[in-house]
Amino acid sequence: MSLRIARRFLGSLLSGGLFVGICLSGTVTLLAQYVPVGPPTPVESISNSSSTNTLPPLPPAADPPGQLGQGYDGIDFLHSSCGCLPPDSNAAVGDNFVVETVNIQIRVFDKTTGTHLLDEPLATFFGQSSGGDPYVLYDDLARRWYVSSIDGSDSGLLLAVSVDASPLHGFHTFHIENLGFPDYPKPGFNKDAIFISYNDFGPGGGAAATILSIDKAAAFSGSLIYFKSVPVFQFRAMPPAQMHGDRSGGVEWFVSTDGNDASGRTIRVTRMTEYLTNAPNFTYTSLAVEPYVNASRADQPFGGSVTTFPNTTTTQVHYRRGFLVTAMASSIGRDGFLYPKGLYYQIDVSGAAPVLTKTGVIDPGLGVAVQMPSVDMDIRGNLGFTWMESSSTEFLSMWVATLDRFGNFTSSVAAPGGSFFSFSFRIGDYSTTVLDPYDQQTFFSANEYIGVESNSTGEIWLTHVRAFTAP
Repeated sequence: MSLRIARRFLGSLLSGGLFVGICLSGTVTLLAQYVPVGPPTPVESISNSSSTNTLPPLPPAADPPGQLGQGYDGIDFLHSSCGCLPPDSNAAVGDNFVVETVNIQIRVFDKTTGTHLLDEPLATFFGQSSGGDPYVLYDDLARRWYVSSIDGSDSGLLLAVSVDASPLHGFHTFHIENLGFPDYPKPGFNKDAIFISYNDFGPGGGAAATILSIDKAAAFSGSLIYFKSVPVFQFRAMPPAQMHGDRSGGVEWFVSTDGNDASGRTIRVTRMTEYLTNAPNFTYTSLAVEPYVNASRADQPFGGSVTTFPNTTTTQVHYRRGFLVTAMASSIGRDGFLYPKGLYYQIDVSGAAPVLTKTGVIDPGLGVAVQMPSVDMDIRGNLGFTWMESSSTEFLSMWVATLDRFGNFTSSVAAPGGSFFSFSFRIGDYSTTVLDPYDQQTFFSANEYIGVESNSTGEIWLTHVRAFTAP
């Protein structure tokens, strides 16, 4: 969501006791995004029967993942150079570094110690103002870092490509202009190209997902060559896969909800070829899953509520050894289509057509909301997750978990919530879970939680980075 969209004053929010216990300095900007396209499907018209591929809900577990590794707080509200809500927290890991971006700040950590090696506004990093929605990736095929963002005019995108495997050695920066209004951009990569998908809210764009295919070889040399295409309509963008380990090239994959983000009973897997041309080929496969509906409720202690907007949208897709994995938050029939739960999918794309091989539900219990989930897969086929969780007895917290290849699920709170979420306006845009390319078995997750910063009188949100492994 661009920083310029629907800037709102806090007068109405600060009245009626909504600001109890939270002290913020400076101006706070609330960031809005367009409402879902199309009305939600009525609950009564959706069958509660599960897909034949659906697993039972994952039960809560007291045991932590195989090993909780290094954890450190990321960029928080007071240090985001933004004064805006929400943070759009995400991170990537590569070599000796973890890089996090939020609206509108970038920070480089030493992977082992969490020491800050670089911390600056995105305007400084890019050399011009950023409009928000930043995202960072580490391309383990090329050992390069990519950072993307909306530009300051909300009519183009910014892209930075590192000159080598260190994010401290400099970046080639590019400004892709005249894209209408490229909202909610999501990056990915394969052997040949960097992909950025976004929703075009510009004149004539119709909020349709649009894809930029950027020539990697040219970008590495400091030149910009890209191609723009529009697949069959998809709202809230189609996150491109990060094609880890695929050195053959020629194909890029996307996984998204099917049609809109209000409800559905299928997910859409899109195969793209001839992407570095003006006439790419798209092949679409709709896979039946348990029906889902945009969730409407999330609780927190003291009788409060937490916004569920946005949910029912995929935000991150990983490809590893012939499989795609992705996750989203949405409500399902077994919970009365009320609270968001974490829905995850594994898809085999090694054959002639995509096949759904695993799907499941992260469900810590009745009345518990699971929001902003993300997932990746390690070298042994174990899945690693993060999500935000809240209930009438739990402040908004960050969790991590693993699901091993034998079906054993273990979870642990990575950053417990410690404060009331006063600004029930928007939950954020994404979280990330990524696999450390060094050992292929350590997951790093970045997510948001609500708490009080140690050196301040109050806080509205914090971010956290946590390393963990499967048993």
